[in-house]
Parts: sequence; structure tokens; C-alpha cells
Amino acid sequence: MEMSIPIIERLKREEKDILIFTHENPDCDGIGSMIALYLFLKKLGKNVTMAMKDDFPFVCDFMPEVNEIKKLPINHKFSVAILVDASSKKRAGVEIYADEIIRIDHHIGGEFESTYDIVDDFSPSTTAVMTYVLRNWDENLIDEKIATALYAGLITDTGSFRYNNTTDKTFEIAEFLVKKGANPHHISKMLFERNKINVLKLLTKTLSTLELYHNDQIAVLTVFRDFLNETNTKEEDTEGFVNFARSIDTVKVAVLMIQREDLKTWRTSLRGKGEVDVQKIACKFGGGGHKDASGCRVVGNYEEVKSKLIEAISESIDKLEKMQVLQEIV
Repeated sequence: MEMSIPIIERLKREEKDILIFTHENPDCDGIGSMIALYLFLKKLGKNVTMAMKDDFPFVCDFMPEVNEIKKLPINHKFSVAILVDASSKKRAGVEIYADEIIRIDHHIGGEFESTYDIVDDFSPSTTAVMTYVLRNWDENLIDEKIATALYAGLITDTGSFRYNNTTDKTFEIAEFLVKKGANPHHISKMLFERNKINVLKLLTKTLSTLELYHNDQIAVLTVFRDFLNETNTKEEDTEGFVNFARSIDTVKVAVLMIQREDLKTWRTSLRGKGEVDVQKIACKFGGGGHKDASGCRVVGNYEEVKSKLIEAISESIDKLEKMQVLQEIV
């Protein structure tokens, strides 16, 4: 039975300029989704551009056509702009000029951009959502390059299939992409086995800041701006650092605080282990994400910001523990 997916029918009709963009401080899921749709639409002869505000992370430099990504803002009004892997066009970090914006995403909540939006918060990644769209459009157009971009986003957003967003459907998607040409060994090597010495030096400094709170159930790591300057690294080089704190056996929530250039804004990553919903915590600070992986930006003094985060996380842990006690009594 043929399926009618509104965004496909909308893009089939589009004959003018198309922009594909993702959030600032991009990750492999956003970049992979962007590249896959870009290559697919190029095959159909569409006039398409992909762009984002920040540079792509070093680990993504192997991805096909990554050097064709342009920098935002672009002083041109597009007919349609497609936002991938972000809850709002505001996450682009700059103004987007387009007659219409459509969102493809897997984050909980967010802003409604168009009747053509396709958002599935049950999907493990936006690349999984994108795979669904492209397979239903014309899976014969999915080649090795497109499959590689999609697989890279899938494997990173599932923590190499370790996170609780991994299901049987996740492996079915992975199998499909491998059959289409994605090479799991090569992609994993490019993503996880190419550390630079200065990034390891940054990691050493970051691990030295480790602090445990609330009976060792909360772990906090901090990347001060001086750390980046002293090691000649960038914010994107901290990708995965929070998982070292998350790996501590007693920890229920891990926090990574990164000091921004203005020295008063803290880009914060929150990671859980399936118990505490860190998405709800991030929302309290104007952020969002998923139950086990979310983030927010908080402005203020370091100690004050850290204290507020720990207080909010502690409340969530205490609430969870009380619920567990009540369930045991019942």
C-alpha cells in the first residue's frame, strides 16, 4: 500500500530554492540528516543548499559532501527552508530567510513550523526519521553516500546502540543502511578512533573538575574557557565528555558545563540512565531534548548556575525515589 507523506508531496512540487539547515553547535545527527536530504534532493534535480552557523565537528569531516555545507546567515530568501534535528528555527542561532519553514525532528515538544512538519519523538534519531521519509519517497535513490550520512547520525544518537532509545526498529534501520552501502567499521573508526592529542589534554583538564553531589548520584564536569584556550581546542571537541561522568556506577544524572566566550553563559549537557527525565530538568532552564539526553543554556555566576542545576536535579531524584518507595508499599 502506498503511503502519502505530506512533506514528500510538498517537496515534489517545489521548483524554487530550498535551504536545509540545522542547529548551532551541530552534531552528527543534524549534519547527517542535512547531508542525506541534500544529496537525495540533488538527485531529483532540485536547487538545494545546506547551511549552518558553526563549523562542523572534526569527527564529521569524513561525511560525504560535508565541505559543501555553507555558513549561515545567508542573505537570500529561499522558497522553503527545512530545519532538521532542532525543536525550533531559533536553534539555528541566526535569522533564516524563507517563505516557509518545515521541521524534521525527533525531539520532544518544540515549535510547530508548518503543516508539513514531521516530528517523531519515538525515533532514536533525526536520521531515523529522515530514513523513513526517503525510503517512502524512493528508496532506490538511497546510495552509499546517503546511507553513510544517515548511519553516522543513527550510531551517534544511540550511543553505538547502547542507549535506551535503541529498539528492534533501530537495528532494522541500521540493517537497511548497511545494505545500501554504509560501512559500520569505517564509520565507527572515523567517529570514535581519531582523538587528537590536544583534545585528550582538554579531557584531562575537564576530568580534573569532577565533582559528585547528592550521595554521588549527580556528577558535574566543567570546561572553563581557559581550558579551550590553553589546549587550542573548540567547544565541539568536548563531544562525548559528559559520558565519562555518566559512566560512574552511582551516578543517575551527569552534567557537563561549558563556559561560553562571554564568560557568563554556560552551555550545559545533561545525561541520564533511564531513571531521571533530564528533559524536564532542561526545560526548567529554557532547554530541551530527550529523557536521557538534553541540554540548556544558563547565564550567571558559575557557582550559582551549578547550584541551581544541582538543586533541580536533586529534586527530580528525590521525587523519583519517593515514587519508587510508594510503589514498593503498594
